Amino acid sequence: MRTAILVSLCATSALIAMAAEPPRPSPPLMIERPGAPAVHLSQYRGKVVALAFIFTTCSHCQDLTRLLVPLSREYALRGVQVLECAFNDDAQPNMAAFLQQFQAPFPVGWTSRAAAMAYLQRSILDTKPLYVPHMVFLDRRGIIRADYPGESDFFKDPATNIRAELEKLLKAPAK
Repeated sequence: MRTAILVSLCATSALIAMAAEPPRPSPPLMIERPGAPAVHLSQYRGKVVALAFIFTTCSHCQDLTRLLVPLSREYALRGVQVLECAFNDDAQPNMAAFLQQFQAPFPVGWTSRAAAMAYLQRSILDTKPLYVPHMVFLDRRGIIRADYPGESDFFKDPATNIRAELEKLLKAPAK
């Protein structure tokens, strides 16, 4: 009985810790781009940022890119910046073809797996899979307000859920 209570308390603590993760300051992140200067996430302070971590070869990530293209155009004039950062092993050599195929009107590039894992506060030794796509939303001050891993229910209706996150962040007072 005592063991069951201890296990229950540990599980509850873990859930509370996961739920309490955001808000937190965004760590630095540099996204490399072919034939263009690298993007530093910090250069978008003052804007709401929707950051998607993807694999260029993932069909779910490609579907998300297709969804983000019109959303980025719709929200650009309202101060939203959409970014995509691939971190699969062959992202760099595949990037030109990915960009050609999807014609994203927002910055798309790559970083190392280690850099993506560090940004998402995951250890490279972590044995739990990191499912993609993975979306992070930052407020105008560069604070992570929401973080959705690929296995979350968020991706069951990404169009509705992305809009809801953006609207919530756009309504928040800029301090």
